[in-house]
Amino acid sequence: MTKQRMPFAAMMMGCLLLGAGGSTATAETPVTIALPAQSLLFGPAYIAVERGLFREQGIDPKIIYVAGPGVIPAVLGKSADFTMISGGIQIAAAVRNQKLVAIANTQDRVTTDIIVRKAVADKLGTASSASALDKVKALKGLTIGIDAVNGLPHSFLRYLARKAGMNPETDFTITALQPQAMVAAMKSGTIDAMAFSPPFSLTAVADGGVMWVTGPDVDLPEMKTFPYNTVLVRPDHCQLQAAICRGFVTALKKAIALMKSDPATSLASLGKTFDKMEPGALKQSFDIFAKYARTDLELTDDMYRNVVSFDRISGIIPEDAKVPPASELYSAASAN
Repeated sequence: MTKQRMPFAAMMMGCLLLGAGGSTATAETPVTIALPAQSLLFGPAYIAVERGLFREQGIDPKIIYVAGPGVIPAVLGKSADFTMISGGIQIAAAVRNQKLVAIANTQDRVTTDIIVRKAVADKLGTASSASALDKVKALKGLTIGIDAVNGLPHSFLRYLARKAGMNPETDFTITALQPQAMVAAMKSGTIDAMAFSPPFSLTAVADGGVMWVTGPDVDLPEMKTFPYNTVLVRPDHCQLQAAICRGFVTALKKAIALMKSDPATSLASLGKTFDKMEPGALKQSFDIFAKYARTDLELTDDMYRNVVSFDRISGIIPEDAKVPPASELYSAASAN
């Protein structure tokens, strides 16, 4: 009897071990993440990929790039399952009946910068102590680089211009360029200024540009708490894939916790993505994003009110646009 039981027990244990060993592979669901640009703003996602935090949650991640607001139709068309982009872009898309639902927010301060070519800054002669709005007024007539029309950097520029009493449609010449190309165009003099986030804004400064306006220092009410980097999904996605949504948010939480507790390890995890970035600029950029990363990933009513106001002021949506309520655009169900 014993001789029969032992092989059977051993066989069952072997099957269980095989199942446990194979469960990670079979349980890993392929997930495509559409990002609007290669930016350290998306550091939590890059770290979660490199540290295997997504795989811990049964997610096999793949990152693709779709310029600016193009990530919205990519998710709606099921070319991607998740995207990460400013809540301002989410609101603008919802007004156009391209509704996605935010399930998390990784950062609650705007960290877009405006950099001006040094020769241009010298001619403008604006005091470094001038307000952000006075500095933006001084940019009238200049050619300014952005990554995508109606993307967040463009929205930020338009918002500041309107707050300053300008017409952003006629007072600037806008040129859409990829981040690396923006930096090169600044250096060559093809453009006078650029609006984008670190590390590329800092690279532009290192190449001789002047930090003109930095987002976290803008003292305007809509900027105080802001859904700067929301995680978006199709409206029914987290009903159909609840475990994947929970796992996705959990992985990002762990990545942000690592950014706060172990900057050196986190920074090393970003080396592959930003391997061509000057190490000093990369670290300086990381420090900025780590500072403003939101550990709870929560979305709040104040964020919703601020971002809707931001969109109306910037002209990304019409003043009288009908915006879906927060209850239709924000959901924390996946994080519970």
